[in-house]
Amino acid sequence: MTARTTSATTATVNSPRGASLEARDAVLRYGDTCILSGTTVRVQPRVVTGIVGPNGSGKSTLLRALAGLASLDAGSVSLDGVPIGQITPKIRARRIAYMPQASSDHAFTALELVLMGRYPHMGMFQMESRSDIQIAEDAMQQTGTSDFASRRMHELSGGERQRVSLARVLAQQADVLLLDEPTASLDLQHQLLTMMMARQQADTGVAVAVVLHDLSLAARHCDVIYLLDKGRVVAEGAPWDVVTQPNLRSAFSVDAAIEPDALTGRPSVSLLGIGSTDETTSDRLPKRVHIIGGAGSGRDLMHRLQLAGHTVTSCVLGEGDADHETATRLGIQHVASAPFSVITLEQDAAHRKLVREADVVIVCEMAVGPGNLRNIEAAVEAKRLVLIERQSGAEWDYTGGSAETVYSGLSSAGETVRRDAVVDTVNTLY
Repeated sequence: MTARTTSATTATVNSPRGASLEARDAVLRYGDTCILSGTTVRVQPRVVTGIVGPNGSGKSTLLRALAGLASLDAGSVSLDGVPIGQITPKIRARRIAYMPQASSDHAFTALELVLMGRYPHMGMFQMESRSDIQIAEDAMQQTGTSDFASRRMHELSGGERQRVSLARVLAQQADVLLLDEPTASLDLQHQLLTMMMARQQADTGVAVAVVLHDLSLAARHCDVIYLLDKGRVVAEGAPWDVVTQPNLRSAFSVDAAIEPDALTGRPSVSLLGIGSTDETTSDRLPKRVHIIGGAGSGRDLMHRLQLAGHTVTSCVLGEGDADHETATRLGIQHVASAPFSVITLEQDAAHRKLVREADVVIVCEMAVGPGNLRNIEAAVEAKRLVLIERQSGAEWDYTGGSAETVYSGLSSAGETVRRDAVVDTVNTLY
């Protein structure tokens, strides 16, 4: 028992938490297909590194290469500057813990699988010590898998197996954690817990790399993000440097609204639609589009219309209003006002000037009260007017009928369309 305990303790002492793992100019081919093409990625201690990209971009192959499980055709992988091929498999397993995408569904019990994470720290034919068992049980407690420790892996759900696999790599107590889509099969609670555990590991000095599909999750929890596309790193850096509209359009062929997360201030992604690669078609002549909205009713249109190449302006917006925040961040000209204040004559005049300068004015389906009534009154000066269709029976007029009267006149003068048809309507206007 003494020898076993010493073995587990010595392994911990001889492997100080935290190491730098780097793939430099990595090239890997499967037959005629190039999976990695000159890829350079660094995984640093105390840093949660996110690896994102579309399907087939090389994310999982890169992680396997970092773990020393895939042989490169060119380039190198090194751990603390030592080529990974020069490190024995056992030492490598002590230093690097790798969690693959697919979770095991064999006949081992959950506890037996987690204890496999202790094997690199044990001698040949050595049984698990009490210390090893305690480490495994602690890892299962962390991942919420203690209740099914004695159940067979093939009896567990995909998400439960995923959490047991995470417990195994935690029990490994390695200097580097490589996690391939650890949240893929998990519910929302366990997605959050998994990413919080990644952060906790990094805070102890461990270097953590996580492959993720959820860009908002990656932006919220990762310090550094690498965006892969066709085996190349096409963007790297802090979340705001990587999770951008141009990067998402280029790599994923989608248009997206990138807004600050309400809790962390980091990027949060809302998909707007499939991105177009044709920016200059004859039916998409750039126009000056003015949006009358508020309380978030114009946010998605600001993003969509800018992405379509139009110059966007907006109305009188109170500081702190969701539309005001978006307009400010996107550089959209508007008239700022104090929060919850009535639009002044001076602000109304500035707004009407923007209305007259616009090729088309869009009136959103926002609520109207005495404070913002002048916003929709200004729409009478529009050259072309588009109103977004309101839901039948929705309450929106808080002026005692004045807003309804104004809106009826606008409806007669303009075109009413569904929200999802606004951008196409603007694109085809001449």
